[in-house]
Amino acid sequence: MDVVHESILFMRAMAHTGEAMCDDVFPGTDCHEQIRELADLCDNLVPALRPDGSRRPVVALQYVWDTRTEGQQQWIRRCLAGRGVRVENLIDTRDDRRRVLPT
Repeated sequence: MDVVHESILFMRAMAHTGEAMCDDVFPGTDCHEQIRELADLCDNLVPALRPDGSRRPVVALQYVWDTRTEGQQQWIRRCLAGRGVRVENLIDTRDDRRRVLPT
């Protein structure tokens, strides 16, 4: 999935340089917090990429969209847009969807 691949690339780059690179979607956060934000996205998307995964990728993407911060949603939108894909064409992005944020 494009979101996971892009996230891993940015996490590796930030870990190497020690510099924040996602200020546009995670404003006011340092390098380590941005890495944590991206890792949180990947944590729930990676299992859906396994051949024996219990969720299809689109189901996992919907779950992640519904349960993550606006910054993380912006990241998803940006990653997919870079590939010419609108997230709205894959999942339901309405604001009135129930959002259960992780604790």
